[in-house]
Amino acid sequence: MGYRSDVTALVYPVSGAESLLHYDKLKLLMNTTFKDFLDEWSEHFVWDDKHRVLQFSVESVKWYDGYPDVQQFGEFLTKMHELDYEYEIIRVGEEDTDIEYDSTGDAQGYLCVRREIEVRF
Repeated sequence: MGYRSDVTALVYPVSGAESLLHYDKLKLLMNTTFKDFLDEWSEHFVWDDKHRVLQFSVESVKWYDGYPDVQQFGEFLTKMHELDYEYEIIRVGEEDTDIEYDSTGDAQGYLCVRREIEVRF
């Protein structure tokens, strides 16, 4: 079975007057330059046109830095930032304190982790 994590990432243009144009460019990039990558992870990507965000979410996955697909995802985020897109990513592991957050310097802080108390009978 192994140790599992939940991972969510957002990729979006910097805010401003041209963000719609850059969002459209992001869609074009994902369907051309990053098409193989998008196809491989397609069930985990969702376009949020209202907020101009590409969202990636996966639950209960083995997310180890040494795994090729995890390395590929990190390289994808680096390339997005080089192309002037912001990103945020949070990985929440099985342990209560196992939370990793990474983002570009100008990220909006759209992602957060919320803990809550649940009563189970």
